[in-house]
Amino acid sequence: MIKYTLKGLNAEQQEQQLKKLPSLYKRLEGFITATVVVYLILFMALHAICKKIGTAPAATQIIGCLLVLAIASAFAVFICNKFVTPLSNAKKISAIKTGQVEIITVKTSRAIKRADFDDFGSAFYVDVIDKDRKKTLFLWGQYLDEDDCQNNFPNTEFEIIRQPGSDEFMSFKLMGQHFKQEKTLPPFDKKIWQTGAYPVNGDLLDQSIDEIT
Repeated sequence: MIKYTLKGLNAEQQEQQLKKLPSLYKRLEGFITATVVVYLILFMALHAICKKIGTAPAATQIIGCLLVLAIASAFAVFICNKFVTPLSNAKKISAIKTGQVEIITVKTSRAIKRADFDDFGSAFYVDVIDKDRKKTLFLWGQYLDEDDCQNNFPNTEFEIIRQPGSDEFMSFKLMGQHFKQEKTLPPFDKKIWQTGAYPVNGDLLDQSIDEIT
């Protein structure tokens, strides 16, 4: 059995997520790095243009450098907000304050293990029933080889808390009895790694555990 429930973040979960936000130092570091890179590119382009049209007066050169710096800063803000680390955490903080978590409750009696590949952590295929259909929950990560999970997973009942659809878990709690997996499959081979044709942690596979090979 697998059950999905959505609920708002409690104070502890909000605090946990807020601690994961990038610090002011980290955000400034990304902005300064992006500014320097963009500035150097624009400056070299401006320098090449100046060499062709001749040397400009000192005042013009200073204005040109300041203009390049302003453009570089504007581009850096765009790059950080779009691709790296946003300068402000405001949107993320708002999302955390108003966001929801997905609570996944699982009861099972069957599981198959997949051996670890290059220290990515063990993986398990867990037999579940979802809306009267047999499916398989895929779990993968180093957390399965650590602490309580190392000796007590697979488990007849456990609870996952995550942001909806995320492959990173905020909490993974065992609540039942340990049982032994039916078998252990070899690690994913190089072909699967190269094609990326593998599930990620928390995926609900639309196939029964008997179809897993």
